[in-house]
Formats: sequence, structure tokens, C-alpha cells
Amino acid sequence: MNRTLLDDAISSVKSGTEKVFSMYDDHVRGKAIKEVNEKIKEKGIDLEKIATDDYEAMISDLSKDIKEEYAKKTAQGLFAFVGLDLLFGW
Repeated sequence: MNRTLLDDAISSVKSGTEKVFSMYDDHVRGKAIKEVNEKIKEKGIDLEKIATDDYEAMISDLSKDIKEEYAKKTAQGLFAFVGLDLLFGW
């Protein structure tokens, strides 16, 4: 009985984690699509004339950049928190 409860808990945590990562990826992709569309519009290029593979490559590249930016900001926030923690002894 305890084994089933433990397995259920582990399964629940895994599915929750997967859902969070999926939502994060969806958010990043949506942001990348919006920015790519704005850049295309600024350059006066017709979206219909861009090959699907090229469009997806632009979104993929920008998604990587966005994830790197988020990771950098998160790390800076954590370092700042640790710095305050060491400074004030919390």
C-alpha cells in the first residue's frame, strides 16, 4: 500500500513538472512568435512569402535567446538574494 502511495506521489510530481515546463515552453514560443512577427512587419516583408522552415528557424533562434535571457535574469536574482543572505545573515 505504501509503495502505491509513493508511486502515485512521484507520478504526480513528474506530471506537474512536465506541465510547468510545457507552459514555460509555450510562453517562450508565443513571445518569440510575437517578436518575429513584429520584426517581419517592421521590415515590410509579407509573412506569406516566408518559407515555413525559415519562419520556424527564426522562432527557434529567438526562443533560445529568450530562454538565455530568462536564465541570466534568474541567476542574477539568485545571486543577489544569496549576496543579501550572506550580508545580513538571514
